[in-house]
Amino acid sequence: METSETSAQLSRQDTGKITEMAKQNVNKATEPSGQNADKILERALDIGEAMLRSGAEILRIEDTIIRICNAYGDGIVDVFTILSLIIVSWKTPDGRSITQTRRIYSYSTDLERLEELNALSRYICANKPPTDEIEERVNAIMCGEDKNRKYFKLAGYVLTAAAFAVFFGGNVRDGVAAGLVGIILYAWDFVFASHSKNRVVYSLISSIVAGMACIFTVNAHIGVNIDSVMIGSIMILIPGIGIVNSLRDMMRGDIITGILRLAEALMMAIAIAVGFGIALVLI
Repeated sequence: METSETSAQLSRQDTGKITEMAKQNVNKATEPSGQNADKILERALDIGEAMLRSGAEILRIEDTIIRICNAYGDGIVDVFTILSLIIVSWKTPDGRSITQTRRIYSYSTDLERLEELNALSRYICANKPPTDEIEERVNAIMCGEDKNRKYFKLAGYVLTAAAFAVFFGGNVRDGVAAGLVGIILYAWDFVFASHSKNRVVYSLISSIVAGMACIFTVNAHIGVNIDSVMIGSIMILIPGIGIVNSLRDMMRGDIITGILRLAEALMMAIAIAVGFGIALVLI
């Protein structure tokens, strides 16, 4: 009996040692080391930059970067994000400290791309794919061209301008005129939006172009009420999502980013009003 009990205890001890060794091997296998950790952090920054350029709120960006780093290995991840800069510091389990920064020069609002990036981040956390695959998927999302996307965006410009023109007291002719101005604004954004780094100056120039287009449509007897046509066209340019995101950032504790978003949105609104005023003075 004593011999059997002793052998049972030894077998339990051996089993416990084997289990601990297996856990250690799994942890070592998931810990990033050397150049691999740098690549993981770089890919996480790629996704964070893409999300910021697509109009994501700050909390979502920081949470995504932290989750991706933790998926490939534990450690301490600190992220600081504002509209023009992302800073990430990662202390890996092996004691290495890695810090990378990413400067953001331009951003817009693209909720479809943002949803695709969210799905990609969930896929990364669940499957831990190689860094090369992550890079390819991010480039495919940000650089991929979808013909349907262009048509939907054009339809959004036309319907938004026409609907608001009628809603604010215009007639059907005013809605048609505002829709034509929406097509002009879409063509203007398609050609020049990607080349502009200062959103306030770009809003000023775009509003001048839109105001002149509104006046020409009324002079050409397409529209009747210049006020209704202008109001419908202005609604395309108003930074409504920027204002909402600024309030949401401030409510969640990102005061700096919220103030920056709000200040930019207010400056863009002033630039839009000035641009339409310039168009009225010129013509």
